[in-house]
Amino acid sequence: MEKTREYPTLMNIILILLLAICLNLQTVNAADRAVSYYYPAPNNIETYKARMRVNVNSNRSSRENIINMITDKFINKPNPARFVIFAKGPQAKRIIIVSIVEGYLDSIYRARALLETMAPVVRRSPLFKELKQEKILNFYDLLKISGFKRITVSDGKKFSYQVSLR
Repeated sequence: MEKTREYPTLMNIILILLLAICLNLQTVNAADRAVSYYYPAPNNIETYKARMRVNVNSNRSSRENIINMITDKFINKPNPARFVIFAKGPQAKRIIIVSIVEGYLDSIYRARALLETMAPVVRRSPLFKELKQEKILNFYDLLKISGFKRITVSDGKKFSYQVSLR
C-alpha cells in the first residue's frame, strides 16, 4: 500500500494565519484593559530607550505626585481643561492622557508636543532635586527615572499614541 503525503492546502494555511493573528490581537487587548475603555487601540506604538535608569527613591507616591503636579499646572486653570491625566496600574506606572475637547490631541505630533510641554513641570518634582543632568533629559527620560513604564495619549475618539519606556 502506497502512502500519500498530505500537504496543507492554501486555504488551511490562510485559516491558520488568520487564527494566529486574531489570537495575538486578543492577547494584546487583554493585556491592556484600558483599550476601549479609556481610549481606542493605539494607532501608533513606540518604544523609547531611556538614557537613565529608574531612581531607587521612585515609588507609587512619587509617581502620583508627578501626576498631581501636571494636573495643577495644566488642568487647574481658570480656562476650561482640554484633557485629563491619570496614572493607572497597581503601582501607578502607566500614564493616560485623554482629550476632552473635540479635535485636540488627534495627531502624533500634537501628542508629542503636549508631552514635551510637561517636562518642565516634572523637573520640579522632589525626585529630581539632586539630578544634575535634568536639563538635557526629555519628558520620556524623566518619566522613566520616576518609574513609569507606559504613556498613552488619546483624542478620546479615534486616535491613540502609546510609548513604552525601556
